[in-house]
Amino acid sequence: MLSQSQIAEGVDLPLATVGRLCRALVKSGFLEIESGSRRLRLGPQIRRLAGTEPQGSTDDARRWMRLLNEQFDEDVHLATLDGVHALYLDSVPTTRLLGIRTAVGSRAPAHCTAVGKALLATLDDATVLERLGRGPYEQRTDKTIRTRRKMRDELSGIRRAGLSRSFEEFEAGLAAFAVAIDRPAGGVQLAVSVAVPVARLDDELVRAIERALLAGPYSYRSGADSYRSGADDAVG
Repeated sequence: MLSQSQIAEGVDLPLATVGRLCRALVKSGFLEIESGSRRLRLGPQIRRLAGTEPQGSTDDARRWMRLLNEQFDEDVHLATLDGVHALYLDSVPTTRLLGIRTAVGSRAPAHCTAVGKALLATLDDATVLERLGRGPYEQRTDKTIRTRRKMRDELSGIRRAGLSRSFEEFEAGLAAFAVAIDRPAGGVQLAVSVAVPVARLDDELVRAIERALLAGPYSYRSGADSYRSGADDAVG
């Protein structure tokens, strides 16, 4: 979810112009205003085209995103696969000055993002090969996985662990953790990620985020230790 000011900054357009465009997109159903706030997210027309109309477990995912954001005050994203890319469908931003500003509707290479790898891991190896090809894959940093063999091993590990990680594979200074969530009946596969600047990352925060993601919607509050209460002291 983004405010009009954030959208204007991201697309480098005057706020008044973005306001007019957003009003038109809300009216046509391509954007909608989040209940209780003035932030905007993808509307029913986009979700209908993407096959992700927010009902059932998708509603749970959006509520869970807000809880994760409250727990850690880090950027939380919802994405699906679009070809070889992760397509970001929703976002709950951190309140901190240093954050990961991912625009709703933007795409990132699936092979080097935590949320993309979590989604790829839901596919079998033959489907992944058909989708990504034999490589070498696009190199974003010196830590990007580029070969078919390493990607196959990476996805096998994600399937065993139930969780995906990316440490500066997509962008220097960025870490992220992600899990695929239950697929809505008749819908597309979705995944939720928590993105953190590596400057703010430590072992305690990594463990807390991974416990929360693996516990799943809502249950992590009773099944994992609270991190937020000591977060500021731990990460500085």
